[in-house]
This record gives sequence, structure tokens and C-alpha cells, in this order.
Amino acid sequence: MKADFFKRIFAYMIDYFIILLVLSFITANINVGSDITEKVNNLTNEYKNGNITIEEYNEEALPLNYELTKRKLPVNVITCVIIIGYYIVFAYFNKGQTLGKKICKIRVVNDKGERASIWNILIRSLFIYGIITTLYSLISINFLDIESFNYSVSVVSVIESLFIVISLLMMLYKKDGRGLHDIIAKTKVIGEDDKKWKELIKN
Repeated sequence: MKADFFKRIFAYMIDYFIILLVLSFITANINVGSDITEKVNNLTNEYKNGNITIEEYNEEALPLNYELTKRKLPVNVITCVIIIGYYIVFAYFNKGQTLGKKICKIRVVNDKGERASIWNILIRSLFIYGIITTLYSLISINFLDIESFNYSVSVVSVIESLFIVISLLMMLYKKDGRGLHDIIAKTKVIGEDDKKWKELIKN
């Protein structure tokens, strides 16, 4: 039996806040680029107050954000490791459940209703948890110039966002509740009371 759409959204939100809390706790004492952050904030206030144009804002803000991303490379690596560890490794060893899914009593299985492989979970997670954009940013910051980096990251981010929107619409309107990420990864999300799953875990 497919999982309820709103349960899936609620589970997603729970997981999001768990990751946010963990990252806040781990990176709380890592003070990187505070001087640049202050400059960006001041620049933003200048723009909001109408003291500078959008062109002037972009001209000064883009180099600052580029430098900030470079300085925050260790923090971004930690972020990526935690996201992959939670959504992929933890979910796999917990039989397709993150803490959010556990609370909402749903789980990820393969398209045959059996336990999802690490590969299944990896593929579906890449598309819906911002992993592709994060990984691309981590890699490309080391060899692209400011203009190429900002443009390419924006493109990758927009494509990833569109993918998520399409997946959400498919989850909402398709009878089997499978999003585009599920189809690509050959997975589906079921309720814990699914009869086939109960039979599988008995054996």
C-alpha cells in the first residue's frame, strides 16, 4: 500500500529539521568567513535601503560569495558527509527508514516491494536532498572562476529544484504515488502496515 502524500511531506520536514539541528550543533564553533558574511549583510542592507542598484549589488556580492564558499569548504564537506550518512547509509541500515519516516510509519522499498538496496537509496537521495548541487559546488569551486562557478551552480540548482517540483506533483497525482526520483531509482514508499512487507520481515 502506497504511503500517504502528506505523511511523506511531514517525514521530509522532520528529517530536514533533524539535519539542521545536527549541523548547527557541529558547526556552531566553526567561525569561518565571518568578516565576509558581515560585508555581504551590509551590502544587502545597502540594496534594501535603495543606496545601490541591483547591478552594483551583484558586482560586489558575487566575488564575496565566491570567496565565502571557498572558505567554507570544510564546513560544506561536513554537511555533505552528514547528509549522505543520514539519508543514505542510516536509511539503508534502518531498512529504508530515516527518523522522519520512522515517526510517520513509512519506508522506502524497491519497486517489487522488497528491501531497497543501498544503490536504490543512493540514486533516489541524490535527486531530492540537494546532494547533487552540494557535491557540484564542492568540486567546481576548486577549478572554476567566479562567473563560471556562479552561473553553473545556479543552473544545477534550478534543474534540481524543477526535478523536485515534478516529483512532488507526480507523488500527489499518480495512483502509485511514485515521484520521478522513485521511478529512476526503482523505489516506492509504503506504509509500515503493508501486507507484503510484513510477510517479508517475518521470513
